Amino acid sequence: MSKKQTDRKTYKKVPIEDRIQMVERLYINFPRNQSALNAIGNCHSHAKLSKEPEGILILGDTGAGKTTVVKLYMRSHPRIVTEEATVVPVLYATVPVPATCKSLVTALLTAIGDPAAEKGSQVTQTLRLKRYIEACKVELLILDEFQHFQDRESLRVLKTISDWLKVLMDETGVPMVLAGLPYSHTVLDDENNEQLRRRFALRIELAPFGFKTSRERQDFRRFLNIIDEKLPLAEGSDLADPATAFCIYEATDGVVAHVMKLIRCATVIALESKREKLTMEILSLAYEQRLAANNPGKPNPFGDVALVA
Repeated sequence: MSKKQTDRKTYKKVPIEDRIQMVERLYINFPRNQSALNAIGNCHSHAKLSKEPEGILILGDTGAGKTTVVKLYMRSHPRIVTEEATVVPVLYATVPVPATCKSLVTALLTAIGDPAAEKGSQVTQTLRLKRYIEACKVELLILDEFQHFQDRESLRVLKTISDWLKVLMDETGVPMVLAGLPYSHTVLDDENNEQLRRRFALRIELAPFGFKTSRERQDFRRFLNIIDEKLPLAEGSDLADPATAFCIYEATDGVVAHVMKLIRCATVIALESKREKLTMEILSLAYEQRLAANNPGKPNPFGDVALVA
């Protein structure tokens, strides 16, 4: 019996509730993620040597993996709380709707832990944020949902908040990672945003997996194999089998978030029915529970199969 098989067998000793929590917390680091993580790391470390902070714009449709990349990076740079101080190496916040200077600075103060985040004028909040950034030794700032810098109805780029962000970046010296939907680049490309655009020359796009070419199929199957190895099940599920991989792709369109939703649900079903591997029947049921509603009229890629206890 191989070491991998031996390791899997130990899962049988772990309570089902704990194993369900393990799969719900599961984040997969694969080559495309790693490229983005490396770029963030370079941006982070370069700022310590450069007088002018630089930034990265990460683009991708909903579910492409932007948030996964960010959370993986934050895991390796956690907040540290001691009796003397709170250190926040990486500060993360979501751009609110509507996006204004005051709503954004409030979101950042909340994220850093200010108990009076909403109090004060925009000017006093900004001054307080700068003090917190220095006191908490913030080295990198990540803003998610960057597309909110553009007005939804008029598609007008919100120049005031763009200028506020540029000034914050200049005065704190903290590099930034912006993450948003594919059209987020229009905020930086706006003719009135040249100074902010210059600070975000590097752009990374996270696209769904493909399945047309041999290379695309290999990449997707490699991703599924990594997931399979990390599932808290006593047996392997052979998710990278060509036929199974094709069905999973058909069910998810290669969108990382959809793949993870399908696999997480299938794993919970397996555990609750005392199964130790994912089968086509289990994947079929998971598809019906988690993804079918998003694809009305589309046949179940795994077949209409009932789970037999």
